[in-house]
Amino acid sequence: MKKIISHLLIISAFVFVGLSVSAQMPSASERAMKQTNWMKSNLKLTDDQANKVQDVNLKYANKMDELHKSTATKQDKMTSMKSDEAAKDAELKAILNDSQYQTYLQKKEEMKKQMKEKMKEKKQAA
Repeated sequence: MKKIISHLLIISAFVFVGLSVSAQMPSASERAMKQTNWMKSNLKLTDDQANKVQDVNLKYANKMDELHKSTATKQDKMTSMKSDEAAKDAELKAILNDSQYQTYLQKKEEMKKQMKEKMKEKKQAA
């Protein structure tokens, strides 16, 4: 169960890249735009790539909202999130060049590590 929660938080962290989490969750379109802007600056996207990446980010932000609202079990939600993450990565790989995609994967791993560290700190503080 802890592993599921950990994975859920890691994936969620990626979805909310660059967002300062507030009491009210931003809309899917706001989250997608912020993620696209982050990718523009960190991956040096062309205008054409940015438009395509925005579409992908919006598609998966909407899927995340649907999943969040669903009544599926935590395990089913986690399975769907992993599947969606893999599908999103595949779509992004088709848009990005090799260097951009490798940078994307590296940044994604860095964020996962940061989230794990934050969770560990919270756990120790509790």
